[in-house]
Amino acid sequence: MEMPKDLSILDLIVLEKIEKDSLMESFSGKLYSSFFETASILGTLQVKQLVSISSSIGRSVVNRSELGEKVLMYADERANEPLDGLDHVILKSIASGNKVFERIKEDLNLRSDDLAIHLYKVIKQGYADYEIRAGKLTLNITEKGFKLIGYVPKKTAQEQPALSAQVQANPKASNQKVSIPEQKQLKQLDLQTVLSQTDATPAEQEAKELTGIDKLLGKITYYITHYAPVVIVGVLILAVIILYLAGYIQF
Repeated sequence: MEMPKDLSILDLIVLEKIEKDSLMESFSGKLYSSFFETASILGTLQVKQLVSISSSIGRSVVNRSELGEKVLMYADERANEPLDGLDHVILKSIASGNKVFERIKEDLNLRSDDLAIHLYKVIKQGYADYEIRAGKLTLNITEKGFKLIGYVPKKTAQEQPALSAQVQANPKASNQKVSIPEQKQLKQLDLQTVLSQTDATPAEQEAKELTGIDKLLGKITYYITHYAPVVIVGVLILAVIILYLAGYIQF
């Protein structure tokens, strides 16, 4: 049969959920979307002539149109067919990260209606699954789908095996030290050093421990430096007094 060229997988999923005289006001729960998002989805289906909406005060009744019934019947018939090469390619596209209908369509350069029918098939047969949130449908591949295509996503540089995996592959590596490039051996400076204008003291230079003699010499040096003028004046005064008493000096 002639399918709508702009048919999407969301259209088929929504058509499947519509029952006789479904109320738009209570249909939001089936799509996990708000009333306005649900109304937008159903309005799009009405433009595609897949549903008919009759509105009255306080309620809007939705039913599949004659074309909608035929499209869903055709999709159900195709869903019972064995998987073909295109279905495998579609599953690999989903597994590689293309979870939105439009991205899969662009990735494989398929017509919208053909992709929708094949996606409906792999979903019905349990090789893929979907989730609808806020009026958007996202696709996921199931465990059954992974086993079918044997797809293993390529690991990026950030997903390379850790050192523990290397140790398991080479037990001798557990006894070896991991060298760090010199440019990555960064020294840490405390806040006082960073804010001061002086150079940071290298971490490997430790302060020398002072002995008792060092402390004593330090005290003598301190007193001589600070009190030497006083001592000299005192000695001179004492010498003058002694010379005066001995009669060598007369005032």
